[in-house]
Amino acid sequence: MAVSPKEEEERPTHVSDPAMEFLLTEVLRWVEQSCQKPEGDEESTIFAAEMAASKLERMGYSVGFRLCERLAQNKTFGGATGKDPAQAVAASQLEAVKFLCKEFWMEVFRKQIDKLQTNHRGVFVLKDMDLRWLSRLPPNQENARVAAIQMLAYPCGLVRGALANLGIPAVVSCDFLADGTNMSACSFNIKIK
Repeated sequence: MAVSPKEEEERPTHVSDPAMEFLLTEVLRWVEQSCQKPEGDEESTIFAAEMAASKLERMGYSVGFRLCERLAQNKTFGGATGKDPAQAVAASQLEAVKFLCKEFWMEVFRKQIDKLQTNHRGVFVLKDMDLRWLSRLPPNQENARVAAIQMLAYPCGLVRGALANLGIPAVVSCDFLADGTNMSACSFNIKIK
């Protein structure tokens, strides 16, 4: 069935936020159940939680890699001539992270990252003061904090996958900002390998 250009323009291009949050929580529940072992001791419970976070991170990596491929198909990073090679590499890494903070983050969360910090030696800190997927979690509850930590594995994977697609291998971790009472304020720490 052929679609007219007008109908094509009217189609929504994004998934609704509640649908994405529901999907993410259901994926988290499925991952937790698939990683649980019959033993009930504390060590196996911790191991199962780590396996669940690892699985979510790999899912995020795959999605981030493919999404970045689509978003950056006509972009070039670097290409500064006349600089020494180390400066050129650092400049291209900074451009790639800026792309991630502006365009990639806009596509995923419908807003740019709130703050980007770097030491110009391959370490970047991306701060998001209101991460959409965590905004509905209740503050000051330990089970909500544990769920938030597990859910943050997915955006860490998104960031790592996007950077890998741009040819930048990195280690990505995430922390809550301040005292952890605001679950949606977090920072993503990127260490270029």
